[in-house]
Amino acid sequence: MPRSAARAWSAARTLDDLGELTAQWLEGGLAALPGDAYRGGPDEETGLLVPVLAALNRAGIVTLGSQPGLQGPAFDGRQWCQRAAVDCLTDAAGAQRLLRTARDAELLHSVHQVRRSGPVPYIVVTTWGGQAHTAFGSRIRRRDIRRSYQGCHRDALRAVVDAHQVTLVDPQWGRDSLLWPRLTGQLTHLGR
Repeated sequence: MPRSAARAWSAARTLDDLGELTAQWLEGGLAALPGDAYRGGPDEETGLLVPVLAALNRAGIVTLGSQPGLQGPAFDGRQWCQRAAVDCLTDAAGAQRLLRTARDAELLHSVHQVRRSGPVPYIVVTTWGGQAHTAFGSRIRRRDIRRSYQGCHRDALRAVVDAHQVTLVDPQWGRDSLLWPRLTGQLTHLGR
């Protein structure tokens, strides 16, 4: 990892700090995520989502993964379907706001904490040839947090361990016009 990125991640102490650095990475201003992950920026399909993802991160919602709603043929000719989805970390107040958004928009959702699994173990968000391929919303365990946030200060690790793990998913396959506009509309309420 470039030294400037390593220094930035090691200086982070709070979820807000981690969110700001994640936003910088999304926008191309930081070379890698903690632990030297995802050098070079987000996947190409994430490009159109960068403004809303960066804004969420700056509003105290640290995004861990996301995808647009897509469908069509995969490289092998089989059908590829994705639901719009986002995995994130936030405090209790942010979790309540996200869950209110989920209920109002009839989004699928899951919520966990390191110490306690929620009632929804995961949500399938991608199918390939009609078979489940990718899921979001699985509970992140302490050992996985240590690995993912390698190089971060222990206060930042503690903030991630204490956070609520929230996943929001559009229930309709291939649609990209519900989740992201709803989150964009809620950003003023998500701010600190």
